[in-house]
Amino acid sequence: MHLRFVDHQLTATPDLDERTREAYSRGRSLPEGMPVLLDEHWRPVEPWLTYFRLVASSADRATLRAYAYDARRFASFLDGRRTDVIHASSDDIVAYRDWRLSGSEQPVAPATWQREVVVIRGIYQLLTQTGQIRREPWLTIGRSSPLRTNWRTEPDIRPLTQSQWLTFRDIGLGGRTAAGELDPSWRGSTGLRSQAGAQLALTTGMRLGEFSTLLNAEVPKSSTGLSVLLEACAKYQKRRRVHVPLMTLKAVDLYRQTERRAIVRASAASLWRRRSELFVVDELDTSAGVVRGRVDGRRSRWRLHQFPPHLRRIAVVERDQGLEALGLFVGRGGLPISRRAWHATFEAASHRTLQLAQDQMGGRRARITPHDLRHTFAVVLLKSLTDVALAREAERRSGNVGPATLSEHISINPRLTVQRLLGHSNPATTMVYLRYIEDTDALIQDVFESWSDEAVTFADAVLTDRNAA
Repeated sequence: MHLRFVDHQLTATPDLDERTREAYSRGRSLPEGMPVLLDEHWRPVEPWLTYFRLVASSADRATLRAYAYDARRFASFLDGRRTDVIHASSDDIVAYRDWRLSGSEQPVAPATWQREVVVIRGIYQLLTQTGQIRREPWLTIGRSSPLRTNWRTEPDIRPLTQSQWLTFRDIGLGGRTAAGELDPSWRGSTGLRSQAGAQLALTTGMRLGEFSTLLNAEVPKSSTGLSVLLEACAKYQKRRRVHVPLMTLKAVDLYRQTERRAIVRASAASLWRRRSELFVVDELDTSAGVVRGRVDGRRSRWRLHQFPPHLRRIAVVERDQGLEALGLFVGRGGLPISRRAWHATFEAASHRTLQLAQDQMGGRRARITPHDLRHTFAVVLLKSLTDVALAREAERRSGNVGPATLSEHISINPRLTVQRLLGHSNPATTMVYLRYIEDTDALIQDVFESWSDEAVTFADAVLTDRNAA
């Protein structure tokens, strides 16, 4: 089983067989980067071709690639058992689940398996809705099915302390020594870009796929903070607004006036030579939130927040010296750098930080990832909002403020606020951060050790302990 991705720069050759030539003839209707599973004769495999045509219309590029490799693995496993998705039995599904969770050399984590379940359920939903099969090959009783597993683990949440963040920012990303001086041996040339991107992740809670695809026009210079509307680049395209604080805007603008300006100037001519493969924008109206342009001879119009990631990465605008990318964080060639490049940047910065400033990292040895900064945002904000809510409740108990209304309970609820800012669909996802806002184990220990008065309820003991702290 082979896996390839649609590339509109390729053309069909005369020696292709009829089915493959037909796929190429429809190529312009297929999204760029769409996965295509091929059999041993290099022919597109159904129903996977139809499945990815549907998925590609809503999934972002990174998610689509992950689903593609999951689909190839699943299809190859079934092929090894002399069957396919249409004829697979429940035993085949169970065998695949057991192999992925415990039978392979590197069993997958529960989160990875759940992503694979999305692909499996998706392909069988397609097969049942199109009438190719009557029902899924497995039985579901209540909420139990062969796709579900009782294997659970606590999410790996590794928030940074303020000291760890500053050390990582200045030494790992900024090229300074542990003494705070510039390191002459450091060979980094994009420290301001790395610091600005990391600070965006830390202070907004944006995922890597969100802040790495921001357009320059979406983060303008401002004397106050601003909000950015996310949708096309957000996970599951779930719309939400994020607030960018002033301190982060200053870091972004410093990068924009220095490193970005130099890269734009150096790459303007080379981008002009590549204009036939780029999305050339002829109208960008930030006040109306509209972008218009042309790629592959076709003209399209998008709302700014719905502008898809794959077009954002190749969107350019004509300047006097040539072309300039619309993306905020650009690389040596002038276009936005990839997610892989961001991960490499963080990995190199983590290695440098742990090598030069282990003492300042407070015993932390794990490398720092972009998602760790998102977790840090969640924990810091949740703790701060909880303190605000407790202070308001104390004022209410003392009679300084009146009873709370239902809308007030909702608007100042710390968990609901963080859930909205992070874009979590499931409240349980946000709940895991509660474990990190205070030492619950120590609280329980102190409460029960001091709980000697039978007239004192457990709730009163907890409140007394918190007020004493």
